[in-house]
Amino acid sequence: MRVPTHRLILSVTLAALASPAAHAACALKDVFPSGVYTYRMSGPGPTTYTTTNAAKSNSVTSTTTVAGTTTSMTWACTAKGLTGTMSTGGKDNLTTTSSAFLPPLNVWRPGYSWKSDQNVKMGGGITAKSTSVNKIVTREAVKVPAGTFTAWRLDTTSTMTMTLPGSSAPKTTTIKSSVWYAPGTGMIRSENSGVTIELVKVKR
Repeated sequence: MRVPTHRLILSVTLAALASPAAHAACALKDVFPSGVYTYRMSGPGPTTYTTTNAAKSNSVTSTTTVAGTTTSMTWACTAKGLTGTMSTGGKDNLTTTSSAFLPPLNVWRPGYSWKSDQNVKMGGGITAKSTSVNKIVTREAVKVPAGTFTAWRLDTTSTMTMTLPGSSAPKTTTIKSSVWYAPGTGMIRSENSGVTIELVKVKR
C-alpha cells in the first residue's frame, strides 16, 4: 500500500491498554481467526483485496496484498491483550508497534473504554506517535456482503503526530474511525475518512 488503508488506520487507532488482570488471556480466534478473508473497500479508488490469517500458538500473522504491495501484521497474545507489529518491507519499510491492540472479548461491554499509545516508523526517517481513546459503543446486527453478523462496534479517536525529515514542525492529525468485530469471524466492517471496508466472503 501505499500501505493498505485499513491496516494502517487500524494499527494507528486501535491499540488497547486496560488492566493487567483483564488482559491475563486473549483469544486470537475471536478477533483474528485463521482463514482467507476477502474485503471490499469503497471510497476513492474502490478495490477488493484478500487477507490471510495464519495462527501459531499464541500469535497470528495477517498478510494482505493491495495494488501489488504486501503488508504483514503479526499479532501476539500478551498479558496486556493483543500486541501488533506491522511491516511492509521494501522501500516503504513501515513498521508499527502497539502497546496492545484489543482487550479480550470477555471484557467488552457497551461503554467500556481505554486509552492506548502507538509508535510508527517509515522509510526515509519518518516517525509518528499516536494516542487513542477507544470505546465499545454497542453490540448490533450488521449486514455486509458476506452475511449478517452480531458484532461489536468500536469507535476510536486518535491524535497522531508525524515528524518529517528536515522539518522542525511536527504535523498533528486527528482520526476518527468505527470498526465492527464479530466474535469468531473478526473484522466485518470499518469506516474511516470516507472509506468503508466490508467483508465479502470467508474461506476457513
